Amino acid sequence: MIKTLVNIGVGLATFAGVVGLQMQRQTLLTTQPDQNLPLWQQQAALIQTQLLLWREMPGFGFDNMVANFWLIQFNIYFGDDEARDALGYGLIPDFFQVILGQDPRFIRAYLLLSTTGTLYAGQPEQSIQIASRAMERLSPQVPGSYFPWLYRGTDEMLFLGDGKAALVSFQTAADWAQKWNTPESEAVVQRATDLVASLKENPDSRVAKVIGWLSILSYATTPQVQAIATQKILDAGGRVAQLPDGRRVIILPRDVQKRLRS
Repeated sequence: MIKTLVNIGVGLATFAGVVGLQMQRQTLLTTQPDQNLPLWQQQAALIQTQLLLWREMPGFGFDNMVANFWLIQFNIYFGDDEARDALGYGLIPDFFQVILGQDPRFIRAYLLLSTTGTLYAGQPEQSIQIASRAMERLSPQVPGSYFPWLYRGTDEMLFLGDGKAALVSFQTAADWAQKWNTPESEAVVQRATDLVASLKENPDSRVAKVIGWLSILSYATTPQVQAIATQKILDAGGRVAQLPDGRRVIILPRDVQKRLRS
């Protein structure tokens, strides 16, 4: 009991220290607005140090709290457009090593890692490795656990060009989703099954890649990701049409439509 209380005390003290550093950083940035670049560099170094600390530290029973805290810090980091334009997005994988290391059941975090780690940080291999390590602690019984397999397969196919690995991931997504009976799981089964069929016909299938970009578009977390996915679909033969009510929709290439209807 005493040992548990000591561990909790150490965890809270460390966590409070991190919060204190975050508040200090925010004060520094607001009090010296004319020296942004050096402050942004200090901010990035501070965040990296904190992330390295938490990557090696247990959650002391506060795993969800720690993961949620670092997701908030990620949102602040990611949303600072001026700083990101100046310094880039290189710390994205570090954030998710901590977030998913603390809470591998944080399903939404896999989606954020998949899109931002590849399209913004440009580090698909590291993003997939981080997700894969966390996914070892998932099982089909975890709600939504099929989504990380869908995201992983999409990244393997689109960013690594590894159709064989993607096929395995998509098949796993379909198998795990079939164990659930929800509209979400049924949609994943259909999407993953379409991708498996296309990749079995051709591991470098253009149809599969369009379906993959359609998945990214469906789950896009930012307007920038939506724009990238839309352009990739258009580059592959899709087109934009305007409906009578003024809405604009994407018309998929005919062979993709045929696969989705089959």
